[in-house]
Amino acid sequence: MNLVRLASPRFLASGLALASGLAVAAPLHANSCIQSYAECLVRAADLQTWWQRSAAGIDCYLDGVACVRRAYV
Repeated sequence: MNLVRLASPRFLASGLALASGLAVAAPLHANSCIQSYAECLVRAADLQTWWQRSAAGIDCYLDGVACVRRAYV
């Protein structure tokens, strides 16, 4: 099955970075978490297979959530 990507990962990363810049109430560390998450997703999108991209995306998500939790605690 040939799936068409509707959004490029670089567009997603820039959108997430912009959203993190607009989050005024968030601590500075939380903003860097979102930027790191976006960069991680870009790296994950460059992997070879769907399974590798999916596993890397899940790792990015879990690392991002842990980073944001540390920022607010």
